[in-house]
Amino acid sequence: MKKEIYFWIILSTFSFLFASWLMFHTFSYDGKSSSMLIAPKAWSDFGAHIPLIRSFSLGNNWPPQSPLFPGVPIRYHFLFYFLVGMLEKAGLRIDWALNIPSIIGFAGLLVLIAIVAKRLFNRWSVAVLSIVLFLFNGSLSFIRFFQKHPLSFHSLPDIIFNSAFPSFGPWDGKLVSAFWNLNIYTNQRHLAFSFALVLLGIVLISGKRTTVNHLSFQSIGIAFIMVVLLFTNQAAALIVLIWFAWIFILKKEARIPLVFAACISLPYLLILTSITEPSGSIKFNPGYLILKPLTIPMFLTFWWQNLGFSMVTIPLGLLVAPKKVRNLFIIPLLILFIAPNIWRFSPDMINNHKFFNFFLIMGNMLTAYLLVRLFECGRSVHNSDIFADKDGYVKKILNVFCRLLTCICLFLLTLSGFIDLFPIINDRAGPLLDIPNNKDAVFFLKHTDARDIILNSTWFYHPASLAGRKIFSGFSYFTWSYGYNQGSREQIQKRIFAAPNINEACQLLKANDIRFIELSDRPEQYLTINRLLFTQSFIRVYRNNQSGISVYDVIASCQKL
Repeated sequence: MKKEIYFWIILSTFSFLFASWLMFHTFSYDGKSSSMLIAPKAWSDFGAHIPLIRSFSLGNNWPPQSPLFPGVPIRYHFLFYFLVGMLEKAGLRIDWALNIPSIIGFAGLLVLIAIVAKRLFNRWSVAVLSIVLFLFNGSLSFIRFFQKHPLSFHSLPDIIFNSAFPSFGPWDGKLVSAFWNLNIYTNQRHLAFSFALVLLGIVLISGKRTTVNHLSFQSIGIAFIMVVLLFTNQAAALIVLIWFAWIFILKKEARIPLVFAACISLPYLLILTSITEPSGSIKFNPGYLILKPLTIPMFLTFWWQNLGFSMVTIPLGLLVAPKKVRNLFIIPLLILFIAPNIWRFSPDMINNHKFFNFFLIMGNMLTAYLLVRLFECGRSVHNSDIFADKDGYVKKILNVFCRLLTCICLFLLTLSGFIDLFPIINDRAGPLLDIPNNKDAVFFLKHTDARDIILNSTWFYHPASLAGRKIFSGFSYFTWSYGYNQGSREQIQKRIFAAPNINEACQLLKANDIRFIELSDRPEQYLTINRLLFTQSFIRVYRNNQSGISVYDVIASCQKL
């Protein structure tokens, strides 16, 4: 019993410390300069997350709208970033407000991986290996690394001082995707939190019910998880629904709590549909990120490169797993792998990675069990009478062979993850000037209303976004991938900035509830600016020569028309 307590204390401590380092290393704050410190590899994703957080903490964003596409209900699961915004609003600095729930989510995910693996296989070794395999992905990206850095006496320093992922598909054109290393959890802070809730749901529904009170607690707990996931990560909500549906079919004793939980959750689903809009319908789009035309060899090559030896160990682990585990895993794992390979669940096919990420979390448990069985196979042979080996030489050789083979397999299953860890370690955060030292953001905070919409001429980390205000048209990739009609919004934006006269400009501004216009000396390249119109016909209320930003008051400029 003491050993078990020590194990959980050590695991929880490690999980908390590692998660704390990971989150603060990629996002922190310099109080002296009032700057957010954002790791370069997290820079793009945080360009969407920071505006959403600030729309809740410094703005007025309820019912929620996207701060990058205002005027219509939000099409993004917002609850995690709403929580962060409320923590900042309550007085926590933004790095603490974001990192505390991120740490809880990631550390909780590590602990829950161990809990689920230990419950299913009743082995501490499987629990530990499941965490190791989660932290160090098993893709074949190490091949790309050694193509660039040939194997030599300098290989270890090459790995330690490396600052770029060997493969970062599809953005670098390489076959191995960017979604298997820990960068996905530092960028999408709600993801680990969501997966932890999915595992917690599986633990709850798998527990034994001894009393009516226990049944009520179980139903309420499952309902709570479902509701939180609906608002936090709808892909994770679908994942847990797949597991619950299969457990409902598989286990009679699970049906009553699941039915009760569904009844409790239903009103919240109606609330969700009343304040948000779906990002898009499910589309038939076979092949995930595999280049078209899709062929069987291309499909197998893609997944062999991305899953590596897990493509072999997961099915083998399923075969040797205890029957109850095999029955529990087989259908949900097949669905989690096959469905996102056939259908696109959001406008951007890339987002299907969440299903594969969770597939690997559960599949790694099967791999871990297979490795433990392989490691022990020599002992099994040693205890058997299959060989008439008086001195035990054959048995000893088999024992050594099994253990050596286990080590080789573990090495191949974690090498890419080990290499991928150092680009995160070596990432050096860059500053983003924040309030109060960002004069442009201070202007928007003090001189605009919390609900005002700002017509923007630039995209990323707009000063109005840092002040919690909504900009009319955010970065195209974000708005498109959320399912908004980004093209029509940009056309309106272009028409206003290129308007031949103030009458046409004001008509469009009023029709779209735009309160202020931000015009930069260096606008986005797709915009054509009629600068004479703004200098002669619009009333400027702010100018910063250093940043090159001017701000014009729409009401003051258009009130006479």
